[in-house]
Amino acid sequence: MPRNARPPIAFVERRASARQATALLAYAQHPDGSRFPCRVQNLSDGGAMLEFLGPHVVVLETAFDLVLANSDMRYAVKLIWRKERTAGVLFCM
Repeated sequence: MPRNARPPIAFVERRASARQATALLAYAQHPDGSRFPCRVQNLSDGGAMLEFLGPHVVVLETAFDLVLANSDMRYAVKLIWRKERTAGVLFCM
């Protein structure tokens, strides 16, 4: 190994539960009834990462329902972070 080479820095996982990759279609539904289509990119016991679909700008409330497409499953979620067309949400218990 060359003298100026550094060993790889280990990634520190801060999540309490493991994430599982998914490709579930869903939509974010606000209390006023507006819906924004998205794909659930990954899922854990505590939350999910969403990727919003379509050309329109998505305006998210701090709390909304995540509704799985073709299902009666609905989850109350809280927005934790947002970057461009992706967002991280926490499941409300």
